[in-house]
Amino acid sequence: MKYRALVADDEPMIRRGIISFLKVYSDFEVVAEAEDGEMALEKAKTTVIDVFFVDINMPFLNGLDFIKELKKLYPQALVVIITGYDLFEYARKAVGLGVFDYIVKPLMEDVFDDLIGRIRVALSDRSSEEMEKKYLEWAKDKMNESRELLISELMKKIIDGRLIEDEIRQECEYLNLELPYEYSLILFRIDTKPSEELSSSWNDDLLYFVSENIALEMFASLALESKCRDESGNLVLIIGKTDAGILDEKIEEYKKCIAGIIPVKAVVETISGIAPGTITNAYQEALAKTEENTGMSSIMESVIELIQENYSREDFSLQEAASEVGLSVAYLSRIFRKEAGCTFVDYLTNLRMRRASILLQDDSVKIYEVAEKVGYSSQQYFSLVFKKKLGVNPIDYKQSIKEK
Repeated sequence: MKYRALVADDEPMIRRGIISFLKVYSDFEVVAEAEDGEMALEKAKTTVIDVFFVDINMPFLNGLDFIKELKKLYPQALVVIITGYDLFEYARKAVGLGVFDYIVKPLMEDVFDDLIGRIRVALSDRSSEEMEKKYLEWAKDKMNESRELLISELMKKIIDGRLIEDEIRQECEYLNLELPYEYSLILFRIDTKPSEELSSSWNDDLLYFVSENIALEMFASLALESKCRDESGNLVLIIGKTDAGILDEKIEEYKKCIAGIIPVKAVVETISGIAPGTITNAYQEALAKTEENTGMSSIMESVIELIQENYSREDFSLQEAASEVGLSVAYLSRIFRKEAGCTFVDYLTNLRMRRASILLQDDSVKIYEVAEKVGYSSQQYFSLVFKKKLGVNPIDYKQSIKEK
């Protein structure tokens, strides 16, 4: 086990000296450093630290004031004061605040080595239960700070079908998240116009940001804790089952608002379901409906139709699609990215992986057969692509479906 240290001193030479001393000891690791007391206190709030080396005469928040504030947060914190000879008596008084010890500048290797030995004994004497409690409290605090992001990552796993029902339940308990048993899944998609129709003030990131904030504001009353963006940038919300009339009214209000603010068409699909384990299928159904209602140009609709008809062919390519619709490869590539929001290859791959995830739910179909059905002659390459997109290999995915 490594002991985690913070070094705080406004003199860079002293700070580097202590850090270099600590590097000699394989069981100590410097995880944070600071040049003043305020910075040191902020680091203490966000990082697990076992021992603090603190200059007694730092700017903004001096060593003694830092210790007083630190002890409010961590009463058992092990603190070593760094001092000069002119503040020697001052440092001795600091011991009364619960400081473990002090070291005097300039630092001496033998004195420092003796200090490290005593620190090591003091830290090892702490009960494992106390250490576990400290780290657990820190982990919970960090989790709460990142809870929104963690929920978003969990929702991505759920819509991609990477979790079975029991795993969803366990992760929800961990995040103190309650997914409704009867739910409505809402998928928001914005279809941007070709760049020549947009003013220079808009770009894709800004369009997505505005559309998402409008959606979250309008649907706030329906409890929007469970939300994420999928690979294509579509916003996905999970809410408790809601009266269809109320939901339709809010969706129409959202579309009108979008049309009046940003130069895009909004496509919204809702699918109702029962039990969190069915969210994956609801998402796939909603996604398929949005693809049927894209508001794309007739050329793009033809290309999308070609992809859906030929995705199972390994040799199907952008070049062939361009030839079929009578466009150059470069031009089709450009308008495809603009209208679909991703490249031709990404769209084709995502479609293949969605189809594969459905085929893998059939226990009678072998993995190599699934690979062939979605355009891959190599099972190994198919498995690599599947894991990259869904975060789990086909064997484990198939097994999780079987257990479910």
